[in-house]
Amino acid sequence: MNNDVSQIVDALEQEAVLFLQQMVQIPSENPEGDYEEISRFLKEKLSQWGFEVEMVDVPERDVRDAGLTGPRKNIIATINGETEGPHLLFNAHIDTVPAGDPAHWTHPPFSGEIADGKLYGRGATDSKGRLAAYAMAALALKKSSVPFSGKISIVATCDEETGGQLGAGYVANNKLVAGDMVIVEGYSNQIVRAMAGVLQLKIQTEGVPAHAAFKWKGRNAIEKMAKVIEELQKLQQALEKEPSSVTGMKHTTVNIGVIEGGTKINVVPGICEVEVDFRIIPEHTLDGIYHRVVAIAEKLRQEDPEMKITIDRILSFETHPTVTSEESPLISLIQEANKEVTGQSLPVVGMLGQSDARWFIQNGIPAINFGPGTNDNHLHGYDEFMDIEDLMRTTKVLAVLLKNYVGKQDLIEDQV
Repeated sequence: MNNDVSQIVDALEQEAVLFLQQMVQIPSENPEGDYEEISRFLKEKLSQWGFEVEMVDVPERDVRDAGLTGPRKNIIATINGETEGPHLLFNAHIDTVPAGDPAHWTHPPFSGEIADGKLYGRGATDSKGRLAAYAMAALALKKSSVPFSGKISIVATCDEETGGQLGAGYVANNKLVAGDMVIVEGYSNQIVRAMAGVLQLKIQTEGVPAHAAFKWKGRNAIEKMAKVIEELQKLQQALEKEPSSVTGMKHTTVNIGVIEGGTKINVVPGICEVEVDFRIIPEHTLDGIYHRVVAIAEKLRQEDPEMKITIDRILSFETHPTVTSEESPLISLIQEANKEVTGQSLPVVGMLGQSDARWFIQNGIPAINFGPGTNDNHLHGYDEFMDIEDLMRTTKVLAVLLKNYVGKQDLIEDQV
């Protein structure tokens, strides 16, 4: 009889590393999003480990309506306790950003090579490393002698890197999972309880094209846009004076990410366009920030009668800020387990990124971001890696959390 899940995790290290290597060796870059091989592998592997596995195929009509091609697949794998009880979900995504030019990688991006205690490859942390930890923590509990109640589900979803609408969004919105709480991909050195909203705008200034030798016959759209950019910079300065009360979130940010304008150097440009990304703290609303930009446009029109501006919201990735209370029992469970494994507490923060946590929160399931890896692991960059020691330590934390949450404590204590 063994109810020490930490020891079981130690015994599973070789299997955990191999599992992560095998996932990294299956490309699942998004775009375009080819999930056939990775979803089939996960179904077979998790079934071998004793999970009840369901492969969820998104209907072709929904894929077409989203402007996508190719099957969208999600995996829900569950282990059941002896009796009814709490249901804890783990969510990580199976897609990755593109690897880019392999020549820039020290270790080939789909090799899963190990060097100096690190496993390299696209998705090694984001988010196949998280998925490996979640699955192995549940497997460790299953292999232990700890009796438990309720359910543990691994929810491996597609398309997170492009918004998650047909991944976690599809699973959560269609009530295909309904847990009490969910741990979503995150970092091992902090607990993330809040994430920023996202507002993206396309702003266009319209001019009148003319030959550069007769510039006065035209109206320069780029020069008009320069005034817009100057006002957006002033808006950023104002927002910096409106800090968030959530540790780590700082303030709402304004990022001019794309600018296009003009056709030729000797032509007065008739059109200029920028795309602007706002990361919005919980104290602000998407509509509130949008109306501040609309007010900027109106101000510029009043100052310059020749100013023609249009503002369009890019709705495909628009999302509101999400916040889970500092009093969430899931935070307490993670802290308790982390102290048991490492002797330390973790900072509880918010961040200006976004994740699939929002889909669960919007459907009434409290979510916290936590998992192996840190933001120093070259996520989305060349030579992405997972530190194996971090992977196994975090898996222990998660296994202890499971023991504490779904384990029948009276029976566990009798066995000690």
